[in-house]
Amino acid sequence: MFRTRDFVLFCVTIAFLVIAIGATIFSQQHSSQRSSPVVFVEQTNQENQVEIAVKPEVSRAERLQSMREKIAQSSQLSISNPEPEASMPDEAATSSEDLTESNKTLLTCADYRPYAAQWSPAGIIIEEVEGARLVYRTVPATSLPEAMAQATGTVVLEAPTKEILLQLPLRSFPLSTQSCIYSDVIGIAHDGSLIRNSEAGLYGIFNSSTMIGYALDGFPIYGAGDSVGDACGGVMGAAGYQYQISLGRDTILNCFSAPPVRL
Repeated sequence: MFRTRDFVLFCVTIAFLVIAIGATIFSQQHSSQRSSPVVFVEQTNQENQVEIAVKPEVSRAERLQSMREKIAQSSQLSISNPEPEASMPDEAATSSEDLTESNKTLLTCADYRPYAAQWSPAGIIIEEVEGARLVYRTVPATSLPEAMAQATGTVVLEAPTKEILLQLPLRSFPLSTQSCIYSDVIGIAHDGSLIRNSEAGLYGIFNSSTMIGYALDGFPIYGAGDSVGDACGGVMGAAGYQYQISLGRDTILNCFSAPPVRL
């Protein structure tokens, strides 16, 4: 005969087993639904082909035409024909042309005239006096008139005087503006003779270290050399600005680098 306590323990054990078995079955079914089957696919060797799109080259003319068509579709814009592009000169060619004498022109004044007055170089002296370069000759001393000499009983000689022919300025640097050549005479030589602009070949026998005279604007003139001069034919020397004869020029000067004095 079962007691009440034994019966209760038996019922509890049976219920625990039922619950455990049901929970196990439910857990297996739920996990099988969540997991997906793994399918293994056999890998085959397959070559991958890559296609590269090459952008066609479009010329400048085609781009301009396309731009005109897009602008023409707008009613707010109008098409204007662009000016043709000016070809830019080659920098190397330009710089080399600037260094030649062929592109430098002779700058003559509107009243240009050949010098036709008499000029005698005899006795002419050139020297610096009080901030200027004087070109002069000495007039010899003369005695007083004979009547005055008899009255005084002595012969008195007048002091020699200077006959100033030109007064050239002293300059070391050219001015910013060029001056035209008004005559064929552009300077004076050390011996007092006039230097004519067409006598480049005559004075070209001297080298660039020989000063042959002075231009009418005050700058010295040197013999022929290889240095490339400026527009007027001048270069910077050790003592300052100077003109230099070039065998590539038919004239000694193309212009004056400062206002010249007039004969």
